[in-house]
Amino acid sequence: MAQPEPSFNLWNTPWITLEHPDGTLVEAGIEETLLRAGEFLTIYDPSPLIVVGIHRLLTAILQDALDPQRLPDLRSLWAAGRFPEDKVQAFGKQYAHRFDLFSEDAPFLQSADLPREPSKRARLKTATYLMPQMPAGSEVTHYRHGAAEDNVFCPTCVARGLLTIPAFATSGGAGIKPSINGVPPIYILPGGDSLFESLVASLMLADYQPQAASTTEDSVWWKREPVVEYKSMVHEVSYLHSLTFPARRVRLHPEPLHEPCSRCGRESVWGVRTMIYMMGESRPKDVPFWFDPFAAYRIHSEKDPVPIRPLAGKAVWREFAALFLPSPDADEAKDHTQPPTVLYQLAHEGLCDDLFIYPFRCIGMRTDMKAKVFEWIDAGFDVPVSLIHDFEGGEEVRQALAFATDCARIITGTFRKTFGGEGKTKHHETLRRRMEDAYWTALSAPFRSFVLTVAEPEMRETARLTWVERVLTEAKQVFKDASEAVGSDAASLRKRVTGRRICDIRLNKKRKEQMADE
Repeated sequence: MAQPEPSFNLWNTPWITLEHPDGTLVEAGIEETLLRAGEFLTIYDPSPLIVVGIHRLLTAILQDALDPQRLPDLRSLWAAGRFPEDKVQAFGKQYAHRFDLFSEDAPFLQSADLPREPSKRARLKTATYLMPQMPAGSEVTHYRHGAAEDNVFCPTCVARGLLTIPAFATSGGAGIKPSINGVPPIYILPGGDSLFESLVASLMLADYQPQAASTTEDSVWWKREPVVEYKSMVHEVSYLHSLTFPARRVRLHPEPLHEPCSRCGRESVWGVRTMIYMMGESRPKDVPFWFDPFAAYRIHSEKDPVPIRPLAGKAVWREFAALFLPSPDADEAKDHTQPPTVLYQLAHEGLCDDLFIYPFRCIGMRTDMKAKVFEWIDAGFDVPVSLIHDFEGGEEVRQALAFATDCARIITGTFRKTFGGEGKTKHHETLRRRMEDAYWTALSAPFRSFVLTVAEPEMRETARLTWVERVLTEAKQVFKDASEAVGSDAASLRKRVTGRRICDIRLNKKRKEQMADE
């Protein structure tokens, strides 16, 4: 009996996990997801990197199928509460065949000039390379034991892994370059009361798409030839091309699966152990800088812009001003920050008249700026869109963060001087780091409340005073807790009393300075 042809078409086969408002989870294909987007709350996956990949794919499909040109187009969509069935189905009729994961001549996000069955001379890679959270090759095995070569993945997990490449592909040795956004930034995804609202808010009008985007090139995946040249340089990139940017030249090798998937544990007809996986497309260094609409940037007068990325030991809410608030003196001659243009579009255009606070989800992957992946971050914020225009309110947020940072320096500096030892000797460094982590953790929820309150001009003074007192209270408390954990011998008790007295004096002085400035 002949072996059936491997097939897994993402357009109509369930593979996207979606969450209902009551918390139940279902799986759907792309077409069903788009047609029923108003029924679902959000995309779900244990890896937020996959959520970003799926969100950007759905956004690209809708951007192409609906082609919104003016604000009334987006407002009409928002008011309708659903995507037009005829346009979604027309897109599927024309391009559904380009979403088959195992197609012989047009495999999804893969290079069709590579054979579907590996040759004996092929330099094979384990499919684990598609899973950033799992060690493969020379990556260090931390808590997960076993050889990467033993892993086998179901089509659903392989498809999700492929979709992380355009947004999160990093450098990986000689000649292996990152994707279009370089070292992955923090991606800022619009939220909403439903997946439908999230996707509508993600559709970009022409004025808010990257200025470097080509208006003549159209190499979005379903329109281009299904071939990714090895180490090819692309000078012209359209906006849709960027959302499906094939930074890797890939070809999956499907085989009948007789064991559970190494990632999700499900059993399926086909599985993938090996693949061809090498450098694909990249942009030359001399082309204009690419500003992704879903990323924020620090703009420098004398060097290239730098995306806001996750930093070790720094909670993402501490980057709130850089992620969401434009600098009041932003011009080309000065260093400043630039929020994502998706936020500018919401603030300047508005999808509906009663949209004052909009939810955003921030997802990023912290690396060593090269191949090592340390962790991902995933945080949500309710952002008053009025702060985009209200520079005084934005400055209040900046001053609040600066005050908290100054107080953090006081408690850590005092602790180190009191308990840290002489010269280069360092004592209780772990305890000091725990103290600082506890301080920032305690301020996370109060900061979110502060932002919502400070957006109302008549409430700003109350918000400011409440924030100052809360910061001082938490700073004194965490210093007290850390000092009590140092020890209970006579010398430690003397240091504890001295340290707390000095810390209180410095914090109270900072409070007076803050009040005098205001």
